[in-house]
Amino acid sequence: MKSRRYFPGLLLLLAGLGAADASVPLGGNRKGVGGSYDMYGCMQSNDYYVVNFAAYQLDSDRAAGAGNLPEAECVDIPATGKTQVAIDLLDLDLRKKPVGLKILREDGQPLVELPMAVVKQGVLSTTVDFKAPGNYRAVLTVDDTDLHTQPEVSALHIPLTVALASGQSGEKNGLLVLFVIIGSLVAALAYFLPRLLKSQPLEQ
Repeated sequence: MKSRRYFPGLLLLLAGLGAADASVPLGGNRKGVGGSYDMYGCMQSNDYYVVNFAAYQLDSDRAAGAGNLPEAECVDIPATGKTQVAIDLLDLDLRKKPVGLKILREDGQPLVELPMAVVKQGVLSTTVDFKAPGNYRAVLTVDDTDLHTQPEVSALHIPLTVALASGQSGEKNGLLVLFVIIGSLVAALAYFLPRLLKSQPLEQ
C-alpha cells in the first residue's frame, strides 16, 4: 500500500521531464507575450499545437548564425529589416510530421514560404526582410494525419507587429497556453493514475 503514495509524485516528475525534453526555454531568458520576460518565453498555441516563437533582428554587418544572434523578440518586433524567425516545436510528435511555414503580409501576400518537411531537430527557422512597418502573420502548417483535419484548418496563425507600438493583446493568449498546459496535466493524471493503481497488487 505504501507504494501507491508515490505514484502522483512519479507522474508529475515524468511530466516535468517531458516538458524539459520539449526544450521550453526556462530561466526568463526570452521575452514573453506583451514584452515582459517569463520562464515560458513567447509561447503560441491554438486548439491543436503549442510552439515557442522567437524573432532575432539582424544587424546589416552581422552574419546570421546561432553564435551571433541578438536578444530574442516575441510577436512585437521593434524594427524593420532582416529578421531571423524561429519556431520551436514543443510537441515531440510534430518532429515526426511534415511542417511548413509562411510569413505573410497583412494583405496575405507571402514574404517567405518554407515547403513541408520533417524537422527532426524540432526548430523551424528562416530569415525574412520586413521592409515596412505593419501587421504580419506567421502560419505554421502541419500535415497531421492523426487529426483527420485539413492542414489549413489546424494551422497555427501567429500575428506579428513590426515597428509598431507594442500592445498587450497577446496576454490572453499567454494565459490560454498556461491553462492548456495545466489542463493537460490534470487530464493525464485523471486518466493514468487509476489504471496504475489497479495494476498494483494489494499487499497482504
